[in-house]
Amino acid sequence: MGILLIIRSTQNSKLMKYVFIATLLFLCSLQSVQAQSYKITGKIEDTLNAVPLYRASVVLIRTSDSVIQAYTRTQPDGSFTLSFPAAGKYILQVTFPSFADYVDVIAIKKEKTDLGEIPMVSKEHLLKEFVLTQQVAAIKIKGDTTEYMADSFKVKDNATVEDLLKRLPGIQVDKNGNITAQGETVQKILVDGEEFFSDDPKVVTQGLQANVVDKVQVYDKKSDQTEFTGIDDGQKTKTINLELKEDKKKGFFGKVDAGGGTDGYFQDQGMINDFKGKQQISAFGIMSNTDKVGLGWADKDKFGGGNGTTEITDEGGIMTTYNSDNDFGGWDGSYNGQGLPKTWTGGVHYADKWDGDNDHITGNYRYALQNVEISGDNITQNTLNGDTSSVSRQHSNQFSRGDRHAFDAMYEWKIDTNTTIKLTADAGLKNTQTSSNYNTTSMLYAGEAQDTLYTNKRNITSNTNAQFINTDLLMRKKFAKKGRTLSLDVKENYKDSKSDGYLNSSITPNASISIPPTLPIDTGTINQRKSETTNTLAFSSKLTYTEPLSKITYLELDYGVTVNNNQGSNFSYNPGASGAYNLLDTFYSSNYRYNIFSNLGGLSFRFVYKKVNFSFGSDISDAKYVQTNLLTPDSAQRRYDYVNFFPKANFKFKINNQRSLTLSYTGSTQQPSITQIQPLTQNTDPTNITIGNPNLKQEFINQVNLQYNDFKVLTNRYLWVSTGMKFVNNDISTAQTTIDNFNSTKYVNVNGMYSGWGYAAYGFKITKLDLNAGAQFNYNLNHVVNYINGQENVSDNNSYTMGLDFSYYKQDKYEFNFRPGVTYNENSSSISTYNTNYWASDNNLGGSIQLPKKFEFGTNADFLFRQKTVAFNTNNDVIKWNAYVGKKFMKKSQLELKMQVFDILNQNIGYSRNANGSIITQSDYNTIKRYGMLSLVWNFTHTPGGAPPPAGGGMMIIK
Repeated sequence: MGILLIIRSTQNSKLMKYVFIATLLFLCSLQSVQAQSYKITGKIEDTLNAVPLYRASVVLIRTSDSVIQAYTRTQPDGSFTLSFPAAGKYILQVTFPSFADYVDVIAIKKEKTDLGEIPMVSKEHLLKEFVLTQQVAAIKIKGDTTEYMADSFKVKDNATVEDLLKRLPGIQVDKNGNITAQGETVQKILVDGEEFFSDDPKVVTQGLQANVVDKVQVYDKKSDQTEFTGIDDGQKTKTINLELKEDKKKGFFGKVDAGGGTDGYFQDQGMINDFKGKQQISAFGIMSNTDKVGLGWADKDKFGGGNGTTEITDEGGIMTTYNSDNDFGGWDGSYNGQGLPKTWTGGVHYADKWDGDNDHITGNYRYALQNVEISGDNITQNTLNGDTSSVSRQHSNQFSRGDRHAFDAMYEWKIDTNTTIKLTADAGLKNTQTSSNYNTTSMLYAGEAQDTLYTNKRNITSNTNAQFINTDLLMRKKFAKKGRTLSLDVKENYKDSKSDGYLNSSITPNASISIPPTLPIDTGTINQRKSETTNTLAFSSKLTYTEPLSKITYLELDYGVTVNNNQGSNFSYNPGASGAYNLLDTFYSSNYRYNIFSNLGGLSFRFVYKKVNFSFGSDISDAKYVQTNLLTPDSAQRRYDYVNFFPKANFKFKINNQRSLTLSYTGSTQQPSITQIQPLTQNTDPTNITIGNPNLKQEFINQVNLQYNDFKVLTNRYLWVSTGMKFVNNDISTAQTTIDNFNSTKYVNVNGMYSGWGYAAYGFKITKLDLNAGAQFNYNLNHVVNYINGQENVSDNNSYTMGLDFSYYKQDKYEFNFRPGVTYNENSSSISTYNTNYWASDNNLGGSIQLPKKFEFGTNADFLFRQKTVAFNTNNDVIKWNAYVGKKFMKKSQLELKMQVFDILNQNIGYSRNANGSIITQSDYNTIKRYGMLSLVWNFTHTPGGAPPPAGGGMMIIK
């Protein structure tokens, strides 16, 4: 009795034995079912032929003792699910007859992990293209993410991240460092998922070493709304994430580059990175008077978070853009090749996560000081009618000095799995000082006859102080029902700019010139002090609710309020009897307030089923405008309302993970800026007066976009096409009155404006030659309407560019690239019988080779050819040739001595040409010419003892 059982017969003994075994198995199965709380899902596919593999074997092995934890075979669609009891590191092995085995080391932390699409390659294909075997083994596709194992792509010692990106299939880096991935411009570069000095991505691509990177992940980052709700809204951002090696996260590493050159040129830069797990601390500094990295923030919106630019928009409705760098007082913080720069800049980056990643903080601080000296000539030809045209020749000397402090931060708190709060903020201070001198001569050409109209000497100085603060508070809540969410987004944007300066101008007109009183031109001497203030304060709030109507259809409701207050004052003062500038010139002064209050509600439906994502809906906005002329307070306020409908639709067909088709339409409005709408007669250039127009109406913009992508990782073949059209009603254009080349321009609304653009590229790998080849074509169309001397002028300004791309890399031994291209420009104007058509060719040839004894030689040449025109018949063909030789030292080549020569032929010239309707402009300016540079580069790394080696990645194994 009790726990004692006596088995009396052989038959009963066998029966009890079976019962005991069955009970034991049942209890074990219960324990197993209870413990199997972790799951891995994925899909096995022959990616070359886009065919799922049915009944492929999938095995999960524990790395610590090589014990099999789970096993299954794939379903007819290639999908699989593995259940196992605990988190940890595992080996995933996939086998299928006639295919190379797939083996990957994975770390499981979450209860549910989706590995996405796992590529399998036939043994026959791998053997035929054995040259690609190493690279194929290093590429893995997980859903929408293409992942490259960095160490599988050989690069030279001390190579940068930019050098690594050039080696990866499907990624192109142009000579300016701009990056294209799978046919789209890369807009964000992250380091371990964090925005890293987001306002200057070249600090990352040209400052970080390639050998610290474990994986390069390329993917379409979904919008915050999509990631929160789980409902794909079709919005995406092409993103590259650099995942660092584990051993680099337990120490510090960095780079110091010190260089001095001929003619006083110098270039010194350094960066240090201290990563400890999820904590990142980095700092960099640059001193330079060359055109190298870190000279500005021009790439901010393309690569980083865009913290300096904030848009308050009503989802296709009223849009007002605040750019805290542009409109910041003349100097935009960038160097585009004009003049001679000197730059001192540095910054600090910090990021950390804790409490199971529930708390996340990032911050960046940056300071920069830049001086630029520009000296040059400008020629402008304006065709008036028939064979009559005016030509202005201008020589200028300009100096600008600007320094900036910029800060941005983000804190995200995940209160629980369903509730998050995210606060972002950025702020900046900037001072700009400019001084410009202009000497202008204006000529009139009528057939063979020519006549001097006037000469103008002008000096302008200004001192501008500006500041901005932007904040964004986002609160989100998920409910029990999947897809039901509520979010509230509150934004604040403040910008203030104050400028003081002086205008001194002296015009000497031809005696025969007679300016009518209706034209606000002062042909005498001007001596004025200019005081300008611009202030913007805006608040917006938006409440968004999503509701699933079924498993594949969703409803989204939103309501928002925007308050946008603008004030701009421009005061001109003439000197009084005492010499002080205390006499207000009301004709050239303005003080204006421009406020907008809008309510917007929207309704949209979304359909998401397998490969199809379709949405449509509309927003309705009621916007109230109040314009007040503060200079003449007796004048009545101008009040008016707009009720706008903003339809929108988006269709995306995802053929597979590397092939998709997208068609979208949006309707939106653009409001006049404070500069355009205030009744100001601006005489900063007394020969070209600009007049604001308080009667301007808002623009309504209809835009259609079509995009097709087709990319095969294994064969490095890509095809992408993108095209779009934009039609604008009530486009804000200009009405120009020209008499003897004195111009008065007023902002007006016109109809008939449209623009178009397109881009297509095709590329592939010639396996036998190990050569990547590609071709690109793009076009831009602009149909512009304006008025000249009361006559409607319709102009078409179009450009077409075609280019080829050849690149060859032999492991880390040598590389070669050749990128020829040609652009054809055509410009026509309805008021002129003269059309301006010309072509320009830009061809880049370069390469490098690793020599014995750790020597390296490299060279690069730009061949620029520009067609002469009737107006500009000078020869502007240029060959810019650079070369370097380097020698590496120390066991791991951490130290490098490099001698470089830039513009060997001393042909570099500052040059630009632009044609717009009846106006053609050509500029020549000073720029950096030939110099030599001797630099010492030290790449250092310190890893504490016992740091683990980098984790392995996916690999193909041929048995």
